[in-house]
Amino acid sequence: MSEQSNLYSANHEYEDMEPRHPRTKKRRSRGKKVWKVLGTILLIMLCTTAILACFAAVYVKTVILPQAHLDLSAVNVNENSVMYYLDKETGTYKELVTMLSSEDSIWVDYKDIPKNLINAAIAIEDKRFYSHPGIDWRRIGRAAIDMFTGNSISGGSTITQQLIKNITQRDEVTVKRKVIEIFKALEFDKTYGKDTTMEWYLNYIYLGSRCRGVGSASYKYFGKPVQELTLAECASLISITNNPSIYGPYSDVKIKNADGELWTAKQWNKYRQENVLYQMLKQDMISQAEYDEAVAQELVFVQGEAEQNSTTIYSWYEEQVRKDVMADLMDKYNITSALAAQMLSTGGLRIYTCVDPTVQNQVEKVYNNEKNLDYHSSKGKHLQSAITVIDNATGDLVGLAGSLGQKTGNLWLNMATEIKRQPGSSIKPIAVYAPAVDMGLISPVSVLDDYPHEILGGKPWPVNVDHKYRGLVTVREALANSYNTVSVRVLADLVTPAKGFDYAKNKFHLETLVESRQGRDRVYTDIAVSPLATGGLTDGTNTRDMAAAFAVFPNNGIYRTPRTYTRVENSSGEIILEKESHQEVAVKDTTAYYMNSMLRSVVTSGGGTAANFNGGMSIAGKTGTTDSKHDRWFVGYTPYYTAACWVGYEQPERVKAPGNPALNMWKLVMADLHKGLANRQFTKPAGLQAVTVCKDSGMLATEFCKQDPRGSDRFVSDYLFPEDIPSGYCNVHTQESTITVCTDSPVLNADQAPTGIFNLAGPHCPETSQRVMSFLNYNRESIGGAQAADSPYLFQSVQSLGPCTVHTEETPVEPPLPPDYDPNDPNTWPPSVDPSVPTDPDTPDQPANPDVAPPPPPDPNINPATGLPYGL
Repeated sequence: MSEQSNLYSANHEYEDMEPRHPRTKKRRSRGKKVWKVLGTILLIMLCTTAILACFAAVYVKTVILPQAHLDLSAVNVNENSVMYYLDKETGTYKELVTMLSSEDSIWVDYKDIPKNLINAAIAIEDKRFYSHPGIDWRRIGRAAIDMFTGNSISGGSTITQQLIKNITQRDEVTVKRKVIEIFKALEFDKTYGKDTTMEWYLNYIYLGSRCRGVGSASYKYFGKPVQELTLAECASLISITNNPSIYGPYSDVKIKNADGELWTAKQWNKYRQENVLYQMLKQDMISQAEYDEAVAQELVFVQGEAEQNSTTIYSWYEEQVRKDVMADLMDKYNITSALAAQMLSTGGLRIYTCVDPTVQNQVEKVYNNEKNLDYHSSKGKHLQSAITVIDNATGDLVGLAGSLGQKTGNLWLNMATEIKRQPGSSIKPIAVYAPAVDMGLISPVSVLDDYPHEILGGKPWPVNVDHKYRGLVTVREALANSYNTVSVRVLADLVTPAKGFDYAKNKFHLETLVESRQGRDRVYTDIAVSPLATGGLTDGTNTRDMAAAFAVFPNNGIYRTPRTYTRVENSSGEIILEKESHQEVAVKDTTAYYMNSMLRSVVTSGGGTAANFNGGMSIAGKTGTTDSKHDRWFVGYTPYYTAACWVGYEQPERVKAPGNPALNMWKLVMADLHKGLANRQFTKPAGLQAVTVCKDSGMLATEFCKQDPRGSDRFVSDYLFPEDIPSGYCNVHTQESTITVCTDSPVLNADQAPTGIFNLAGPHCPETSQRVMSFLNYNRESIGGAQAADSPYLFQSVQSLGPCTVHTEETPVEPPLPPDYDPNDPNTWPPSVDPSVPTDPDTPDQPANPDVAPPPPPDPNINPATGLPYGL
């Protein structure tokens, strides 16, 4: 067959087949496309899943797993912890105090825990405890199904998960927290095993009545060690942990049962105890006979005492160490405050404190005596106080008192560290003057206007405590006398609130300052003039932070964290916490010198003179008073110590006490503390130079400054560093502001008293009465009509003065006395009456010229006609 006939046959072969319908072809074509699309989508999903899985794996590895590990190697809860202090004489550490728990806690080793107690916990809390790897996936799955179906969600946490949740700080309800908890449980179960997990669980669960763990609870409720508990008592004890306020036998809570009957906590404990026993029976942990016997046994609760009961009253300092160590343990090991507290009491820790017993004893001596501050509020409350003392040599916190009066309990409110109060003017050196000096904006001789800055609320603002304004003053004077006006001008016009806030919070570490907080009707912030320049903060501050901030100045500008301890060791001697002295530069050493110098002026000539003691010792500091008079402060220091003292009421009320009671308390502590210490001065950096400037300009003084009406005291001498020495001369006392006045024509005030100002000299004023005076060439814009003490001396004020009112016309000049004038020789006398010489109208027989001596009176024994005695 030819090739052509083969082709024909093939073609006819296809023709003989059943013909296809056009729609069939289209459906098959669409089907292929659908499968192609579905395949593409599936492929994308698989790729996406793979990518997400990779990201998840990386996230788990880098984020979850590092947080999943729980290290218990540093934790030992079966030995008392001890605090130590450094004996300066021997250089060795000595025991300060043995720590006891604020909760009753007795650790019980796993081998001493009754089997019935372990089984009771497993039966009611986690029946697959021994078979799962720390996570019960079946319970988790059932809980998830219940959540999606709307059924009641049963607990999905295993004993391992409960333990981890109780000893770590993660209690926020987030997916991340739950994921981390799952990985922690898996890791914990793998690392420590079932016996350790159960030992920790039973020793750490809270069982009400201040009992932490089954060891102390056994004594508290049944008056015997845990090893002697019966089956019924084991079930009763485990019943409490679900909700101690309901099932704790000593709880006062009463709740109705299903029948509406009001049950006591003991009745509810019995109810749950029988439920626990039933679960133990159901899971073949006990026999029917054991179950019946346990249910029938009467539970006799005894108000027993744990083997250890806290009777030690800790000092304010010891309690602060406890709080600081607790916080650091929680932060480093991610544990709860309860576990950290348990470690502090029975964890066998060795805590090396920074306390100086000499300082702390002096603080307690002053603060235990309530008569040192014997004032009461209108509501009858005793005036309170708190103080923090820092050793300038180390920067460590060495003494502390949290309130006034004998401390007779533990965990009292510590007003030195736990309350926030308005600092008033004591914040000015931190937020205003030190920043301005450090930025090179001012020096101690810089001059600003003690005058209102603006109108606020319809009134001139700010006002000073004495409601007076002095006008142009130096920064040294303004800080020494706490002029609000000048601190406001320095902050508002030079430093800026943002920069002042940055210095106060980030360099001086006043941590309680508020950057921004949304309130109900406004945003609160301390980045503003009033809070930083006058001390009206959003929240306030405390004595610990203020003492550390001021300690920057005697420490040459270096800030150091005020530690209460240096390190913590476990019972094996391993360091589990180390508190290194953190140091950082807050301000330049030259700034620190200026601040020391100016704050010395507060004590030598300003508002803090009452702080002086021990003549020769350098003392510096700053007072603080709030507008409401609710809070009084004094933060002062010497080369040896810095102390911040606050006085006020626990619930703020007006402090009605003479002077500054905070300064008085500060002095009582510091004066005795410095007895026997050598007088020392603050450090002076090299390069200081003496300079004399004008008080009214801060510039180099000139002869014009001497001509100020107030006298030559307008000169002031100070020591400055070269970069701060003014290069120009006084621009306030100038030729343009210099005028000639007549001292015989004073200007009187409203009370007709001399003002020190005189009328302008006129053409008839004698030269002896004329005086050249230089007034202040300073234009002050009136703010609300406020007057400053220097207002009469402003050139703009004296330009309106009139001419002399005394010498209104030319005064005749008397002839001089003869050269041979002798008051004893009449022949040399000038004529007594000379028509050519005007006479005084009141004494016409006397010459008007006061320079001409009058003749002696006539002798009554001489005859004026003959010049001889009568009778001759």
